Order: sequence, then structure tokens, then C-alpha cells
Amino acid sequence: MRVAFILFLTLLGALVSFTVTALGQDRDQAVFAFGGRYVDGYFEHALAPLVAVYEDNVVLGAGYQKFLAEPLPDFHLGVEAGLALRGGQQASGEVWAGAVARYDGWTIGEQLRISPAFTFGLSAVTNSIGVEAERAADRHADPGLLFYLAPEINLSAPDNSDTELFYRVQHRSGAWGTMGDMFDGHNAQVIGLRHHF
Repeated sequence: MRVAFILFLTLLGALVSFTVTALGQDRDQAVFAFGGRYVDGYFEHALAPLVAVYEDNVVLGAGYQKFLAEPLPDFHLGVEAGLALRGGQQASGEVWAGAVARYDGWTIGEQLRISPAFTFGLSAVTNSIGVEAERAADRHADPGLLFYLAPEINLSAPDNSDTELFYRVQHRSGAWGTMGDMFDGHNAQVIGLRHHF
């Protein structure tokens, strides 16, 4: 696991370095911060905030996005990297990186823009906590490096969308035993702010 974590950190550094200087062109960038709680359930349970059962563990995180292409109007493709502190009963650190897709074409009148987005990549943690630790122990699995999925909804004003509010599910997964012999890892519901520049 230690070798995988070091390789992942090297990949993360190379990805951020490349995206900051990609083709020497200015592109859409964003920074964001969020906080939330982990769900004591699977991915599908984390998608239902009003009926989810929560753990005593929380997550605080921050990240960076750089959008590199707009293959269709209002549809953006880019990369994301982030760090998070996970804790409650015990502390854990997380780092992730991946590709992000975002659509900015939905507006409600002149008051609200709704922008769905989805991030897919890899997530590494210093140690597992909560239900993720229980799942790893049950399977004698290694959740140190897992797939990362983050569906989200962004809300902003159409005429000034530099700053937005978002709701995201932070999902770590072994993809049915494909990585680390894990099925589901950990799921958190988070709310955050993002600033584009």
C-alpha cells in the first residue's frame, strides 16, 4: 500500500503541474472548500440526504480544478485534485485526483444556474475510518487506494457565477472488488463553496 500511495502522490504532483501550464494558455480554473458527514451506508444511500443514516465521522476538504476543453457548448472537461481531513472517532488524511466533466447550460429565469458535474479518479487515504474500516476488516481488504467518484450539483447566479454553492457526494469505491478487494469504501455528503478565476 505504501508504494501505491507514493506512486499516487507522484501522479498527483505531475497532474497538477501539467494542468497549471497546459499549452501555456489561460483556461477556466477554480478552487473550492467543503465540509460534511460520512454516511453509514452504501453509495446509493448517500444520494438521499433526507433519509441517510450518518456516522460520527466528518470530512473537511479543499481542491483545485482546471478545465481544458469545451467540446460542446457549456460542456466543460478538465482535471481536479484535492486534499481532505477525515475524522471524528480517529483522524485520517485523503488525497484524490481525477477527470471532471461539467455542464453549465441550465438556468431558471435570471436568478439561478444549475450546473451538474461529475469527477472520476483515484483516492488515497492514510488509514481507513468508520464503516470503511469495518468493510476492510470483514474482507481482509486494503482500502488505501480506491476509485474516486463525486457527483455534484452547483448553484450560482447566471450573471455572476464566479462563486457558487455546491452539494457533492464523496465516494470511494473498490468497484466490486476491482481495487484493494473492496466493494464500497466510504461515502460522505458535503456542502461547499467554489470560486472560479
